[in-house]
Amino acid sequence: MRQRICGNNKTIKRRQEQQQEIVENCCLNKRCKYDNIWQHFKRNATLEEIRHAAARICRDYLTGRWKVVTPESLVVKRISGGLSNFLYYVSLPDSDADENENEEQGLLEQQANGHVAKDNVIVADAGATNIVSKNSPDFARNGVEVEVESETAGGAADDDDAATSAKQAHKRQRFDSDSGDSSSLKRLHAPKQEPREVLLRIYGQTHGDHALESMITESVVFALLSERNFGPKLHGIFPGGRIEQYLPARALATAELAEQRILLKVAEKMGEIHSLNIPMSKEPDWIWNCMQRWVTSFESIVKGKIQSKPDSTVLQKQRELMRTIDYVQEIAWLRSVIESGEYPVVFCHNDLQEGNILLRQATPERTPRESISSLRSNFDETLGDSLDGNSNLSEPEVNKSHSSSSSCPELLDTTDDSALDTSFTNDNEPDLIIIDFEYCAYNYRGYDLANHFIEWTFDYTNPHFPYFHHNTSNYATAQQRRDFIVNYLKKYHDDENYNPTVQELENVDSEIQFFTMMSHLFWSLWSVINVTSAIEFGYWEYGIARILEYQKLKAAFLAK
Repeated sequence: MRQRICGNNKTIKRRQEQQQEIVENCCLNKRCKYDNIWQHFKRNATLEEIRHAAARICRDYLTGRWKVVTPESLVVKRISGGLSNFLYYVSLPDSDADENENEEQGLLEQQANGHVAKDNVIVADAGATNIVSKNSPDFARNGVEVEVESETAGGAADDDDAATSAKQAHKRQRFDSDSGDSSSLKRLHAPKQEPREVLLRIYGQTHGDHALESMITESVVFALLSERNFGPKLHGIFPGGRIEQYLPARALATAELAEQRILLKVAEKMGEIHSLNIPMSKEPDWIWNCMQRWVTSFESIVKGKIQSKPDSTVLQKQRELMRTIDYVQEIAWLRSVIESGEYPVVFCHNDLQEGNILLRQATPERTPRESISSLRSNFDETLGDSLDGNSNLSEPEVNKSHSSSSSCPELLDTTDDSALDTSFTNDNEPDLIIIDFEYCAYNYRGYDLANHFIEWTFDYTNPHFPYFHHNTSNYATAQQRRDFIVNYLKKYHDDENYNPTVQELENVDSEIQFFTMMSHLFWSLWSVINVTSAIEFGYWEYGIARILEYQKLKAAFLAK
C-alpha cells in the first residue's frame, strides 16, 4: 500500500512537472492550444518559442513548402506587440538560403513512413539538418527543446503520446495540393498558389462580456471583406488569431491625409465601404452599446478606485476635471438630437485614421529579406525586433488603436516616407488599402465622415509623452471637405457622373459638423477607460483633449 501511494505521488509530481513544462514552453509543445498563445506572448515568449509557434501555425494552415520548412529556416520579424494584437512578418527562405530543404523533406517523409528510427530526432543546427540519437551526448549538448516519445513502459499518457505521434506521422503523408507527389491527386486538384510571405496576427487581450463576440464579428467581417477584395486576403483563422496576406505597403502619415490625391482616394474608399451590404445588424446600436458599457467603469476610474498610474498632483487634477463630465447625460442629449433628425445609417469603418490606411508600394519582385527592408508601419502597428538576429529599427510610433510594446525599444524610421516619394509622384493614382475593421459596424454616416476629418488634427508619432500632437489648425478646409464629399457620393452611388446638388453637399457637411461632437465624446470616454492599459500613451491627456473639444462644439451648437 505504501509503495502504491509513493508511486502515485511520483506520478502526480511527474504530471505536475509536465504541466509546468507545457505552461513555460507552450509554443514549443505539441499540446499547445492556439487560444492560449497570447498569454504566453504576454509573458515575453522567447524568440525560439515565437519562431516555432509561427512555423507550427503556418504549417497547419498553409500549403506547399510551408508544410516542410523548418522553424530555423523561416524569416520571422516582429512588427509589434500591443494590448490588442501581436503582429509578425513570416516568410519562406530564399531558394539559395534553403539548400537543405529537399534533404529535410526527404527526412521528414522517411520519418512519416517509419524509415527513421524512433530513437532519433531531427535537429537543425546553423542551417544544417542532422539525425541525432536521443542517447547521444550531442543531443543534450545542443539543448534543442524537441518533444520525443517517452520510452517509459506502462504509462497511459505515454501510449496517448505514441498514438498522437502516429496520427501526426500519418497526417504528414497526406498529399496536399501543390505539396504532395500524388499524380492522381494532381489530376483532381490544380496546384494552389502558395504565398511566400504572410502576416501572422495573434489576438491580444480581450475586455468585457462582449469582447469574444466582437472578436468573432470582426473575424467574420474580415473574411467577407477579403472575399470582396477589401484589404488583405485571408489565409487562415485559428482560435488565437489569423494569417493574413502580407502587403508591401506603409501606413500614411497624418499630413498626407490632406494631400489632394490621397484625399480623393480616401473618399472613394469610404464610399465603397458605406455601400457594402454586410450580414450583420443594420441598427446603429454599436456606438451606443460601447459607450453604455464604458460608462459603467468610468466612475470607478475617475474616483481613483482603479489605479491607472502612481498618484500625482497632475493626475488628481485630471481626475477632478473628468469627474465634472456627466457622460450619461451627454450621451442621452446626443441621442435625443439624433433621433429627432434623419441621419443615414450605413456600414462604417468607425476608425478611419492614417494608421489604418496603407499606401501600397510599387516595387519590383523582392526576396524575403528585401521585403523586410521595405517593411513599414503596417496594420496600425510599428516595426520591431527581428527574430532572425537582424535589427532594422528606430523610434516608436504610437496611435490610439494599438501601440508599441516596451519590448520593442527600436522601430523603423519612417520620417522620409511621404506621399511625394518616388512611388507616388508619378501620374499613377495612389493605391490605398483600408485595414483594421476592429470597430466596424452599422453606424451613422456622419460619424464615419466626421471621425476621419478629426484625425487630420491628431498626430500619433510624437516620440515624447503624451505621444500625440493635437493641431486643430490642420482640420480640413471647406473646399477640402467639399471635394471629399463629391468624390465620396460618386463612389457611394457607383456613378462617376453623379452630380450632387448644392443642398445635398450642405446636408452632408452639416452631418459632419454635428457628428464631430459624437466622435469627441466617444473617444474621450474610450481614452479614460483605457488609462489602466500597460501601453505607453497619454490616455488622460488624450481624453481631456477630446472632451474639451466636445464641450466647445456643443456650446457653439446650442448657441445656434
